[in-house]
Amino acid sequence: MDYGETPPAGEALADRSIAGAVVDALRGEIIHGQLKPGERLRQDAVATRFRVSQTVVREAFKDLIRECFLVSEPRRGVSVATMSADEAEEMTTLRSLIEPQALAWAIPRLTEVQFEAAERVLKELDDEKNVDRIILLNARFHRGLYAAANRPRTLTTVETLRLGFERYLRYTWEYTTHRDRSQQEHWELLAMCKQGEVDSACRLLTQHIRATGDLLVECLAKRPVEQPSKL
Repeated sequence: MDYGETPPAGEALADRSIAGAVVDALRGEIIHGQLKPGERLRQDAVATRFRVSQTVVREAFKDLIRECFLVSEPRRGVSVATMSADEAEEMTTLRSLIEPQALAWAIPRLTEVQFEAAERVLKELDDEKNVDRIILLNARFHRGLYAAANRPRTLTTVETLRLGFERYLRYTWEYTTHRDRSQQEHWELLAMCKQGEVDSACRLLTQHIRATGDLLVECLAKRPVEQPSKL
C-alpha cells in the first residue's frame, strides 16, 4: 500500500478523537486485507497519509498492538500481525466460553421485535454472496441476540473478540464451503431461542463457534496464508 497517497474524503477524521479514527481506519484495512500480514508500517508515512502528527500515530500503533492487530519488534519496527493457527485456537476457545454465556443471559429477555429483526437478517444472509456483506450480517445477527443480555462488560469482550476474529472468518468463508453449514445453524439457533431452549441453544452455539474455529485451525496448520515481510 502506498502511504503517500491522500485518503479519500470519506476517510476524513472528523467527529472522533484523531488517534481513535486512525486506529479504526488501520484496523479496517488489516481486517479487509488491504494491509497484508507482515507488512511494515512506518510511523512517518502513516502520519503523512492521514495528515496527523507522529505522536497521534504512535498512540494509534499502541492501541493496535494491544488489540493484537500490530506487532512491534526490535530493529524491525511495527508490522501487521500474521495469522496463526495458535491465535485462531485461542480466540475460538474464548468465544466458545463467553458467547454462550451471553446468549444464556439474553434468551429470557429476547422480545418478538428482536426475533423479527434476527429473522430479517438471516433472510438477507440466505441470498447474500458478497463476503463483506456476509460478515457484516453475521455479526449483526449474533450481536442482536446477545444485546438482550444487558451485560456491558461481557458484550464489550464479545465485540473485541469479534473484531480480532473477523479476518480469520473472512479467510474461512473465502476459501472453504463452511458458509452453508453455518447459515443452517443460524436458523436452528434462532428457533431454539424463540422456544426458550436455553441449554440447547447454548450447546448449539458452542458447536457453531468450535466448528468454524476448528476448520480454520486445520486450514492454517496445513497452509500458511502469509509470511512476514522480509523488508
